[in-house]
Amino acid sequence: MIKVIAIHGFLGNNEMWKDILPSHSSFSLFSPQLAGHGNNHSLPTDSIEDFATHILQQIDLQESDEYIWIGHSMGGYVAAHLAKTFPNNTKALAFFHSTADADSELKKQDRLRAIEAAEKHKSLYAVNLIDGLFHNADKQRIAINDQLEKIESMSAESIVQSLSAMRDRESSVSFLQSANFPIHYFAGANDKVLSLDKMKGEWSLLPQAHITIIPEIGHMGHIENISAAKSFLEEVISPFVS
Repeated sequence: MIKVIAIHGFLGNNEMWKDILPSHSSFSLFSPQLAGHGNNHSLPTDSIEDFATHILQQIDLQESDEYIWIGHSMGGYVAAHLAKTFPNNTKALAFFHSTADADSELKKQDRLRAIEAAEKHKSLYAVNLIDGLFHNADKQRIAINDQLEKIESMSAESIVQSLSAMRDRESSVSFLQSANFPIHYFAGANDKVLSLDKMKGEWSLLPQAHITIIPEIGHMGHIENISAAKSFLEEVISPFVS
């Protein structure tokens, strides 16, 4: 049985997939919650590996299973780790506004400042972050307010542990260079979190990867362009639909 596992991003929850993931009788669909996010109040730890382990605890694993891993932002970091954990069972890996690379030294410093901000004033940190995820925040005010309302249920400790895990994660690029499964990227042309200049450097190391770049969106394609996000996920999954 093929299992499609879609993992949401930092400060998000699994509701993000409800309007964009296709369903089909030939695969099982799972959209687990990252620890400390959504209605999952388990206290997360500060490593991507532990976040991945927690994801696996929410899935009924069978030895014969095959996986399509999909991850948004932080969820992509977890998905990449799971693909490395199960390379022979992985059918495809999709980065949805995400990267296979580790944080640069400059980005690590940004994470430390974010940790300090979240510890000092969680709500203010979230407001400043969420606005920057969209290409045009003014047009997405309802969606932004909805995101902020959901973040209120998260603890500052969960936010800090997530930031630490992202800061300290390892790169998966070298692993993917020899991977024998399809690799997909969905990117926003106006993403302030993962700029196209940054991503093009990564993609040059993975010439076999399938790249989809959508104009006039930022880091939240599942909200900013639902039809493009849905088409991308269908492209990832459809080769394995019997």
